[in-house]
Amino acid sequence: MRVLISVDMEGATGVCHPDHLMPGGQDYEAARRWLTGDVNAAIRGAKAAGATDVLVADGHGTMRNIILEQLDPLARLLTGPAQVRNRPLCQLGALEHGVYDAAFMIGHHTRAGTPGGLLAHTWVGRLVHEIRLNGKPASESWLNAAILGHYGVPVVTASGADEYGRQMREDFGDGFVFAEVKQTLGPTAIVTLSLETAQARIEEAAREGLAKGGEPLVVEKPVVLELELHTDAMRAQALELGGEPVGRLGLRFTADDMVAAAEQLWRALAHTLREDAAFLK
Repeated sequence: MRVLISVDMEGATGVCHPDHLMPGGQDYEAARRWLTGDVNAAIRGAKAAGATDVLVADGHGTMRNIILEQLDPLARLLTGPAQVRNRPLCQLGALEHGVYDAAFMIGHHTRAGTPGGLLAHTWVGRLVHEIRLNGKPASESWLNAAILGHYGVPVVTASGADEYGRQMREDFGDGFVFAEVKQTLGPTAIVTLSLETAQARIEEAAREGLAKGGEPLVVEKPVVLELELHTDAMRAQALELGGEPVGRLGLRFTADDMVAAAEQLWRALAHTLREDAAFLK
C-alpha cells in the first residue's frame, strides 16, 4: 500500500501564530519539530495499517519545513518551492494514475473567509480572497482532494484544529478519520494538546483511515475554478496569463479536468507574486 501525505503547517500541533510559520519567526524552528513529529505519527499509523511506501509532500510556505534527519525512514520527502516549473500542482506532486492508494492531509487549516479561523487562508493569503470550485468556496484540502480524485486517490485521514475538522466534515461527510490536535480560540490563539497526546491521536487516525478506506472526490466536468483577489492590480496581473474576468476582482478558469484547471490557477497566482514571492524561492 502506498500513501501520499500532504503536509501544511497551520494545523500542526501547537502552531497558532504567523511567527511559527516562516524562517526567522519566533519559535519557527520549534514549530518545525512539532510538525515533523505530527508527520511521523501519521507514518507510524500508516505502517501499522500495512503501508509499504509513503511520500511526504511538504506543502507549506517555502515547502522546506520538515526536518529530514528526524523523518521516519519509511518515508520519502517531496520538498522545495512551488514554482510552476517545479510543482505546478502546488501542495501536491509526483502524481499519476495508480501510484497511490490513499492520501492524508496533516496540519491543514480552514479556508479563506472562515469567521475567526485560525491562520485561515486559501493557498496565498496575501492575494486570495476566495477560490471557488464549481461554485463552491474551496479550502486547500478541498482543492487537493479534487486533484487527488482525478488520479483516483481518496483522502482518508486529516489532522488539525477543531474548526478545520468541522469544515472537513461539511465537505467530506464521514468519509475520512480526523485527529483533532487543538481548539481554535481565534485567528492566533489555541488550546493545544501536548505533543505526545496529539501525535497519538494522529497515529490512530492514520491507522483507522487506511483500514476504513474511502472514495476519491470526483468533480463535475468541465471544471470551473473562480479566483477572487484582494485588489484590482492583483487581478490585472493574474489576467496577463489568461482567464476570464468575473465581477470586479475575480477571474475564471475552465478546463476539461481538475488538474488542468488547478495548474492554470496556480500559474496565475505565481505570476502575480513574481515580484514578491520569497516563499516560492
